[in-house]
Amino acid sequence: MDLKGTFCVDYTGSVLQKLIYIILTILCHNINSHLAIELEYKVQENESEGVFIGNVAKDIFLTSATACDSLAYKLMKEMDYVMLKPESGELFTTKQRIDREILCPIKFRGDPCVQQVNVVILCADQYLQMVKVKIVILDVNDNAPYFAEQVMKLSIPEDAAAGTSFGIDYYAIDNDTGENSIKHYYLENSQNVFGLNDDETPAIVVQQPLDREVKDLYEMKIVAVDGGVPPLSGTATLLINIQDINDNCPVFNASEFDIQIPENMSSNSVVTQLHAVDADLGPNAEITYSYGNRVQDVSRKLFILDSDTGLIIFSGNKSPEIPPIHKLTVLANGPGCAPAIVQITVSVMHNSKYSPKLEISYIANQADGVIYLKETAPENTPIALLEVTDPDHYLKGTIYISGNVPFYLKPYERSRNKHLVVTSQLLDHELENQYKIVIKAEDPRSLHELTIHVKIIDENDNSPEFYQSSFEASIEENNTPGAFLLKISATDADSGKNGEVTYHLGPDALPIFSIEQLTGNVTVSTALDREKEKLYRFSVSAVDHGIPPRKRSTIVIIHVLDQNDNIPSFLTNDYTFFIPENFPRHGEIGVINVTDLDEGANGDVTVSILSSTSNFLMDNTRGILRCNSSVDREKNTMHVFWVEAVDGGKPPLSATAKITVFVLDINDNPPTVLLPQSNISWLLVPPNTPQGTAVAEIYAIDYDAGINAVMTYTIVGRNGPAPHVFGINTATGNITLQEKLLSKDYGLYQLLVKVSDLGQPQPLHSTVMVNLFVNETVTNKSYLEDLLHRRTVFTEEVQTEPNPCPLLQTLDIPCSPPIIPIAITMIIVSVIFFTISLCMLLSMRKKSKKKELYIDAQIPLKINLDYYTKDWNDEQL
Repeated sequence: MDLKGTFCVDYTGSVLQKLIYIILTILCHNINSHLAIELEYKVQENESEGVFIGNVAKDIFLTSATACDSLAYKLMKEMDYVMLKPESGELFTTKQRIDREILCPIKFRGDPCVQQVNVVILCADQYLQMVKVKIVILDVNDNAPYFAEQVMKLSIPEDAAAGTSFGIDYYAIDNDTGENSIKHYYLENSQNVFGLNDDETPAIVVQQPLDREVKDLYEMKIVAVDGGVPPLSGTATLLINIQDINDNCPVFNASEFDIQIPENMSSNSVVTQLHAVDADLGPNAEITYSYGNRVQDVSRKLFILDSDTGLIIFSGNKSPEIPPIHKLTVLANGPGCAPAIVQITVSVMHNSKYSPKLEISYIANQADGVIYLKETAPENTPIALLEVTDPDHYLKGTIYISGNVPFYLKPYERSRNKHLVVTSQLLDHELENQYKIVIKAEDPRSLHELTIHVKIIDENDNSPEFYQSSFEASIEENNTPGAFLLKISATDADSGKNGEVTYHLGPDALPIFSIEQLTGNVTVSTALDREKEKLYRFSVSAVDHGIPPRKRSTIVIIHVLDQNDNIPSFLTNDYTFFIPENFPRHGEIGVINVTDLDEGANGDVTVSILSSTSNFLMDNTRGILRCNSSVDREKNTMHVFWVEAVDGGKPPLSATAKITVFVLDINDNPPTVLLPQSNISWLLVPPNTPQGTAVAEIYAIDYDAGINAVMTYTIVGRNGPAPHVFGINTATGNITLQEKLLSKDYGLYQLLVKVSDLGQPQPLHSTVMVNLFVNETVTNKSYLEDLLHRRTVFTEEVQTEPNPCPLLQTLDIPCSPPIIPIAITMIIVSVIFFTISLCMLLSMRKKSKKKELYIDAQIPLKINLDYYTKDWNDEQL
């Protein structure tokens, strides 16, 4: 708890301590009414109703520092999440749970979450003091980390060495702060191939050698964990794609084989189809074919090699000099690789007497002559066995598969008449779901063909795919329950059940949202309120019906648009300000705090003065109330008017508040002497008047208030036979006879009296002449009048200090010489502040109950004496 400002305590003790207590009490009351007091309390969010926050009354020590019998405490603006007991000043939580993340937006999460409430202290329903209370909202671990994207993708080259790190730009979000925020990440189902460098910037670390040709995709979970007790976590799917490098070279399926062709083979006939494979992808797997340097020119011309396809064509250029056997060395060249070599022996045979015969035996599953092959079948999967019956051996080596299909013939156990029909690459049902394999065998007289039909069976190897990475929609608040928001759509490249997709909301979606599983239509079941939540973010999954099912997730963002459904709100419905009179024009009186929970034009508020007063105006650029003309407390001690706050919505909404401006007094009026009425008024003092008798009085008023209206009376000039026989009471203005009058003391006495107020910073004063005629009677008024009209020359001028004893005696303090200087000073200060406080309190009470203006303080007459003026019609005394 942090207490700023001043405070006072009750104290009793010796006489001097009583004086100190009086002064401190008055000083504290005056200072506390002008200095702001600030308190600071701490409370955890999500506390239940009735949890104690702090005691305002106790912490500002106000219980014994005021003379008020009944103090009341009130919040200047009612808060949903905090309650103040008016009789004790205790603050408690309410049933409205405190949510730190709502009160302090995420952009401020690095700073303490501080909410300020203003507590007004009232004495008999009158304003006494305001206390600013800062409530520090402490965070609790009520939010789990979450990833903005549920599926993360990362590519790593397969030659990445163990220990290599790859940064990821996907981070989890945790709305909590401090120890409750995210502390570390880890991986699940990484198969020990990858690890996570859990620094401030997470990075994926390669832990084992990679081989794309063995496995090209890893799927695992990345988990973010916060530091709360117990800790909370959030997960997302991490897909690591292994990028291909050129780490494989072309390979033939056999190092050598023999081919026999008939001597009458027609031109442009296929001799054989070479097939080398490279396990890499893309450009890294491109293969070109060429003859070796030792292949003779005659063989090159007779057997044409296609460098792209590996097809060897018989050119038909025969002559008697052509040898019957040709050795063909063929190289398969790949980028950055040593060439693969195959040795082909081509024998030119005499004409056959018997036609060749082709027979097929099925290895893969087949029905009605159709082979059914799963698309997940690996490369080089045998599907059938081809057996060639060729008695004359003319067609050995001249059998090939026609067209561009992903199959090739592979010699079977070096047998001259058996070949395996093998897949040359991975198959994909989504690209091609059936193939027609045509196997051809040529002899000089006819062309022999064998056809194999293959159908590719679909496997659930494709996950649903959304056509965009995220979906966004906007809806105005106060919508109809069940309103349509948007349609989610995803496709699955698989077929049948494997390609049927249903939609499901993620666990982060609130219950108010729902989705139709078949159509993907998202609706909201209740009316939304932008002032409570202006953005919703949740995940939606598309799941196929394969076994096992595969799914893909996306993010849905719902923006809630504003409507003008909130009226402007003043901080309080009753503002109170204090200004001194003669306040400068356009001076700042105070801030009129008004808020509107709407946004844009709906939340733009203009404040105007409703009453027809020209004394004040509103400065809407800063929300400040300004003075528009001079104010005079003697004319009007209080101004009451109303202001209206209007927003910019269509139609606009408005609210009103009451403004009370108290005008505080400044010392701008000197005392006005009412008695005596003029400087030539006189009083007759009989010689037998007893010593100590009050012989005259001075009656004055001051139109100021408080300390500015407290007056003292001092004789500053004397003239007469015995000038010092008369004295004056500095507090009441009563003139008394201090000594017994003698026969020599007869005559006219003139006392120049100074009436001064105690105003600050500069006291004001007036003077008056008091004329006293000591005699039995007045026998010659003409003579007396002549004396009064003469210019008075004082024989003596004395500055008399006020007598402190009467005031001290009222406090039960003995009037002894050692304490007189101290007492005088302390009593004057005490009277000043006590008078100010008393006048303000009485004025506010009378103002609130009777609705009347303040009454200026006046000192009542203590005696009943009449001055004689120059009205000579009076009877002679």
